Amino acid sequence: MFTRLPDQIILHILSFLDAKFAVQTSVLNKRCRYLWTFLPVINFDEASFQDAMSFEDFVFSFLSCRDTSTNVFNVNLKCHKDHTSIHRDNHVVYYIIEHVIDTPSITTNIEVLTILAECVLSKLSKLSVCTSLTTLKLSNILSLTKNFDIPSLKHLYLCCCQFVVGRVNSFDPFKGCVNLESLHIDRCSYHDEINTFIISTPNLLDLNLSRFFVDGEFDEDYCVIELQTPRLQYFKYDGYVLYCFSTEINLLFVEELYIVLGWLAKDIYSLYTLIELFEIMQRAKSISLSSNIIEVSIFLLSNYDTLQYHSSTRIELQCCLM
Repeated sequence: MFTRLPDQIILHILSFLDAKFAVQTSVLNKRCRYLWTFLPVINFDEASFQDAMSFEDFVFSFLSCRDTSTNVFNVNLKCHKDHTSIHRDNHVVYYIIEHVIDTPSITTNIEVLTILAECVLSKLSKLSVCTSLTTLKLSNILSLTKNFDIPSLKHLYLCCCQFVVGRVNSFDPFKGCVNLESLHIDRCSYHDEINTFIISTPNLLDLNLSRFFVDGEFDEDYCVIELQTPRLQYFKYDGYVLYCFSTEINLLFVEELYIVLGWLAKDIYSLYTLIELFEIMQRAKSISLSSNIIEVSIFLLSNYDTLQYHSSTRIELQCCLM
């Protein structure tokens, strides 16, 4: 029954499978034997292999044997910490990126690239040749590239990544992503010393910062996050402590503000930091705060001048467990 379906439908079904299973399914039938070489979506998952070497060999063989004239829209790579070495991850990731940027049928058509691997990545800038790439997801990488200069990107997700920056006064890593609409940074760290971390993305709508590190620790006393995001609508900050935020523009379109903190000192500095953030986000229509922010704010406001914040139409107070 499966083999009676049109090739395009079979390819669509195989696109949901890991590449290894897609090949195994394809070669079972003489008619579909080479159909896997035309896959428009490529999923590599190291979990389906017994060891790292066999996974590496499979990736190399698969990419060298596929039909390079076939348009590829989505490439996904998942390596697992307990199953492979960083050295082998580097080989696989580099080979995949080289294949992506050197194959015209992929370079001009790829929309989504996902890399989940513990590796040292120094070729991020080369992805700028992928004019159709709109979504990039990176997890567990150590990047030697400071900036994301990929103009076509609309969605960028960074999880558990490390970036080697060096000592800089101001750092603006996303200025080359002029079309970026959503930016999620989760448990990422930036080394070494940064005085001002700038997010200048003219079309950004959704910003999510979770457990953000500078210099490997929460260096909130020395680093200021400057927002140059005139179209920002949704902002979420989830961290142990609160960084100072600043902006030189009016954020006129903010609708939702969501802040969760693991710890907040009961001092005037914390109050001023909160006030500055509220002033920046004063157009917000909905504000969600973790319980400790509310408790500390009540304590501080009972001892200092009243905080006035009348711009929001609705304030939503909620308890968020860390």
